[in-house]
Amino acid sequence: MTTQPRSAELTASRQQALRRSRKYAASLPMSALLLIGAVVDDARAQAAGTAPTSPAVSALPAVVVSAPKQSKPKRRATPPTVTAAPAALPRPTSRTTTARDADGPGFVARTSTTGTKTNTPLIETPQSISVINRQQMDAQNVQSVTDALRYSAGVVATTPAISQRFDTFSIRGFDASSSGILRDGLRGTTAQAWPKTEPYGLERVEVLRGPSSVLYGQNAPGGLVNLITKRPLDKPFHEVMLQGGSFDRLQGQFDLSGPIDKDGQFLYRLTGLARDSNTQFKAIPDDKVFIAPAFTWRPDIDTTLTILTDYSHEKFGPPRPYIPIQGTLLPNKNGQLPRNQFLDQPGLDNDRTQYSAGYLFERHLDDTFTMRSNFRYGHVDLLTNTASGMSLAADQRTLNRALYQFRIVGDTYASDNQIQADWWMGSTQFVSLAGVDYRRSTEDYYLNSGRAPSIDIFNPVYNQPIGAATTASASTWQTSDQIGIYGQQQIKFDGRWVLSLGGRQDWSNTATDNRLKRSTATQDDKAFTYRAGLVYLSDVGLAPYIGYSTSFSPVLGTDFYGQPYKPTTGRQAEIGIKYQPAGATSFVTMSVFDLYQENVQTTDPNNSLNRLQVGEVRSRGFELQGVANPIVGLNLVASYTHAELTVTKSNTAAELGNRPTGLPADTASLWGDYTFQSGPLAGFGAGLGTRYVGESFADSANTIGVPSYVLFDAALHYDLGQLHRDLKGMRLAVNATNLTNKQYYVSCSATSCNAGFDRSVIASLRYRW
Repeated sequence: MTTQPRSAELTASRQQALRRSRKYAASLPMSALLLIGAVVDDARAQAAGTAPTSPAVSALPAVVVSAPKQSKPKRRATPPTVTAAPAALPRPTSRTTTARDADGPGFVARTSTTGTKTNTPLIETPQSISVINRQQMDAQNVQSVTDALRYSAGVVATTPAISQRFDTFSIRGFDASSSGILRDGLRGTTAQAWPKTEPYGLERVEVLRGPSSVLYGQNAPGGLVNLITKRPLDKPFHEVMLQGGSFDRLQGQFDLSGPIDKDGQFLYRLTGLARDSNTQFKAIPDDKVFIAPAFTWRPDIDTTLTILTDYSHEKFGPPRPYIPIQGTLLPNKNGQLPRNQFLDQPGLDNDRTQYSAGYLFERHLDDTFTMRSNFRYGHVDLLTNTASGMSLAADQRTLNRALYQFRIVGDTYASDNQIQADWWMGSTQFVSLAGVDYRRSTEDYYLNSGRAPSIDIFNPVYNQPIGAATTASASTWQTSDQIGIYGQQQIKFDGRWVLSLGGRQDWSNTATDNRLKRSTATQDDKAFTYRAGLVYLSDVGLAPYIGYSTSFSPVLGTDFYGQPYKPTTGRQAEIGIKYQPAGATSFVTMSVFDLYQENVQTTDPNNSLNRLQVGEVRSRGFELQGVANPIVGLNLVASYTHAELTVTKSNTAAELGNRPTGLPADTASLWGDYTFQSGPLAGFGAGLGTRYVGESFADSANTIGVPSYVLFDAALHYDLGQLHRDLKGMRLAVNATNLTNKQYYVSCSATSCNAGFDRSVIASLRYRW
């Protein structure tokens, strides 16, 4: 489809709307910061008196990986022989705790292992990082990992409502749906078989922005998301919950944990979920069964072995339902398409079975050295059947379709082995890390095609006879091996400066057997990546930082002439400032970044069948992320991102100098949740949030604009134990997303659009004991 260039009037109108949008978006987090400042003053005034305590049911039991009762006495670290500067931190004298111990009050987190793999305080990490903890996920009742990321700076969720088989999103303008998702620091995806992680099985979600290959190997230049699995607790914890709501949703879930023996050497956790639900689209289910047993053995204070397993089976919709752009975003001579029109074939099987098993092992050799070994095996079996729309006829109502069936079976084996040394030289503290990781993946893929009847997009008839997908279009077996050796040095000197240096060498080998052509293609890649950063720690909690980092990601396949593609590479310069005052009741990060991705594929002007790696995309912008718990019971989250995305090199003149498709310049969000601590409303709480996503473009020439949108979310919750002591531990909640039922599009191409999520209301009843 071709479109005419925009008129000067249309361009001026859009520029004016864009300025209004940016003003609105920027006002969200600024308002939040003003509110934070006001409530901090109130909190200081309250500090003179006795602050009310939260109801016992409002927080999970503390998670402390402490020694068993009869373990050997704990060694104490020897203090430095030279007196350290007054502001320097003493050597740690206790063992690493679990993720929840790293959280402050409410939604506030203090530390993260994702940024450095060494459980470093967030304020000392020279890169932008944010944490969504379990309490925030519970308050917002997230139903997917994408839901958990909606209030994070730099992240644009592009998961369409009609195809929820994957969590799809970009970070700082670059897709991170495959190589940018980690589970406990390990990547579990093949080229096409991607697992989808159940958020109820997670303790926290950590977002690291910018290139991160120095610690994790091949990944997207915009950043990564590390999903931290729930671990066994050393105190009894039990939770059951029922949920019901929009689209005939019915869901039950449970989370049980605690010690097995009286000495606490053996711990367990069992998390599960079952869901029977429809969706806003006719004939598309959202059914799931999930179970995740976990086990921890702690023979002594120095040794911890945790076994993590999970299994899930899901049923969902087709992968790429074709909703024509004419009749949705653009005019159609036959009128506007009805909302949520379904143009695929009902009753076709689309499901995924996945499971994984792995371990996390940690051994403190002495007061200096710690050894860790992590491993996970993952299996994904994805079956897809679709009558996919291919093109819209000239009458703008007849959609030509084709029948496809494909199956992807992927297996991954990922391991990461590292040794850490914590040592001193005078008053200077050193944390040295060296490691080697290895990942092997196999993928069995076939694609069959067939004929499917066309369909009237305004009056679809679904009971037409449909054939079978019997024509073999593709059949491949692919194996991939990647090994990386990395090292990192953190140096804290004068009690105020933290210097981080890291380097990594990767080797990657991929072999693809084409069973139809009876041929094999191999590809070998290698890359060196690095990171350097410096943080200054002030007395008032402000920490300016500067950092530079690089990344790489192999590009599979060869060009038209048989030459293998080079990996895409990323490089970023970032400066910013973090703020976390004493007591960790808030954490704010402001950053400015300049990020490039190189070796991007573009069309060869001399051969349209060939792709050249001469493209480059730049992302340059500003981010603000804030989390605060200024007074007991009040939690605030705010974010704002402005990213100027530009195609700086390309063989396609139409896209040179333009914004890549589907990516807005501005996003903003604000969420607040308050629970009354005393008085007649004690135990009652409410939350309200708003999300803004700016205008994007559907075509590379930037002539078809996808409108911006504003969504509202809300929550009401009540601790029923306030009514009667026999109801202690019970909590009733109602969560709503897209409260005004706004119709919007998460992404569009030059030919089709993907609709966003309609209003959803879910009521839940939870019991903890």
